[in-house]
Amino acid sequence: MVKHLINLVDPDHEADFEGGLYSNLFTAHPPFQIDANFGFSAAVAEMLVQSTLKDLYLLPALPRDKWASGCVKGLKARGGMTVNVCWQGGDLLEVGLWSKEHNTIKRLHYRGTIVTANILRGRVYTFNRELKCLKSYPFSEGAFS
Repeated sequence: MVKHLINLVDPDHEADFEGGLYSNLFTAHPPFQIDANFGFSAAVAEMLVQSTLKDLYLLPALPRDKWASGCVKGLKARGGMTVNVCWQGGDLLEVGLWSKEHNTIKRLHYRGTIVTANILRGRVYTFNRELKCLKSYPFSEGAFS
């Protein structure tokens, strides 16, 4: 059933399909089902970033064979954190973290590596695949849209 859900559907040829997914991630299953629409995008977000108030798991369920390379911007993690993630060849390339509201300490997890990061509000932190902080700079609105 899940394999059937992730087939992209052209809105002009919707009648040719039984279910599927539009390019905006809304489900193409009549009648309009809001739980499927929000549930699917939430599930994709959890595949890329899972969080608790203290921990941030990066790419925990990435389907490496299907999504070998990509980026996601603006995912919200617990504790007021915002996350950008890029991956290439199925491996983490870079992650950006920031919080506009709170200073926070997060444990970053990626493939057995765990690093503690002190994230100060109003600053953007960029980490590489080894979870080493490459740079930190002041946050500016619109820089990540």
